[in-house]
Amino acid sequence: MSRSRKSWAGTCLAVAVAGGVTVGLVPGTAVAAQGAPSLQVIAGKLNNPRGITVLGDGTILVAESGTGGKGPCVGSGEGRQCFGATGSVYRVKGAKKGRVVTGLPSVGGPGEAIGPVDVAVSGKDYIVLNGFGGGTAQRAKFGSKARRMGTLYRVRGGKIYGDLVAHETRLDPDWVLPRTDPGEPSVNANPWRFASAAGGVYVTDAGGNDLLRVSGGKTYTEAIFPHNEIAPAPKTAAASPQARQLLRAIAGPGEAVQGGIPVQSVPTGVVKGPDGALYVGELGGFAPGASRIWRIVPGHRPKVFASGLTAVADLALDGRGNLVALTMTTGFGQNGPQPGALYRINLKTKAKSEIPTGGKLLFPTGLGVGPKGQIYVANNGIGSGAGQLVRVRA
Repeated sequence: MSRSRKSWAGTCLAVAVAGGVTVGLVPGTAVAAQGAPSLQVIAGKLNNPRGITVLGDGTILVAESGTGGKGPCVGSGEGRQCFGATGSVYRVKGAKKGRVVTGLPSVGGPGEAIGPVDVAVSGKDYIVLNGFGGGTAQRAKFGSKARRMGTLYRVRGGKIYGDLVAHETRLDPDWVLPRTDPGEPSVNANPWRFASAAGGVYVTDAGGNDLLRVSGGKTYTEAIFPHNEIAPAPKTAAASPQARQLLRAIAGPGEAVQGGIPVQSVPTGVVKGPDGALYVGELGGFAPGASRIWRIVPGHRPKVFASGLTAVADLALDGRGNLVALTMTTGFGQNGPQPGALYRINLKTKAKSEIPTGGKLLFPTGLGVGPKGQIYVANNGIGSGAGQLVRVRA
């Protein structure tokens, strides 16, 4: 089942940033030169938008990570984060749009936050995946109201289906992998996306470098993703504050941009393919060409399906036998990360083609495909009140 149309019951704008100047579009408008690709802004003023789910009737759901809050607070300086119930679910249904769920847990600092990262429907209720970035000891510092951080839960009543932070703290599945940074914390859970498939619900843990399965209220380690030993990342990537901010938002506060080899996997998007296998993308430490897409048959060892991409943030299916991959950037220059990109990959031939976006995807963090093949992206996904839901018109 496509992540863009996932149902819990079924199986268990444009913003340009250059030189520090931000230019936004008015919702409902589209800007492009004649014959060029354009972005139509469907909704604006979103708070750190993440995962997108498109239902069969065309309704669009966006998980918003929120803005953090007034506390409790942990850390200092650039790494200081404060808790607040500012996470939400934004819905676009026909001409009606707005937040249908508010008050969800979020932690963050100025301009960035970690909170709800993915959402699915369950009857008249919602199932939400919350990010975090750490272990149970760190989570406890934010107080009892933060207990749903890093978990998969039902909104009404707050039932927790799987505690991914507790799983990472208890087992630390990727302990077998070498540390790429001596100062990096061993325990670091930050769930990013989920998909339903045979055996339960599968969750990518960007901080833990693994794929977890949630079933019957328990969590299991399905796969661990090895590092990618490639050439060093450009010094501009390691020095870029934008790159550090993006990586913290996905992998958690303890991560750092790798400037050498190897780079960590940092799994992100996950979808169930028409063949029943799971496809998982990875960030690859923002090193150019380090991102891979894995094909995983539950119960079997993962195999590389595609490689050579840069900073894959999310995956979706287009309903025509193709995988759609969203990258947060295509590389780094003197002014920081370059625009993101979209690619269509044939699941049978593995042929890859770029979907034109005119270089207008800035800090994209989420992807969804509608029932008629419409492509939606969470654009400008790092920032409070600056995020947008856009439709790509190629």
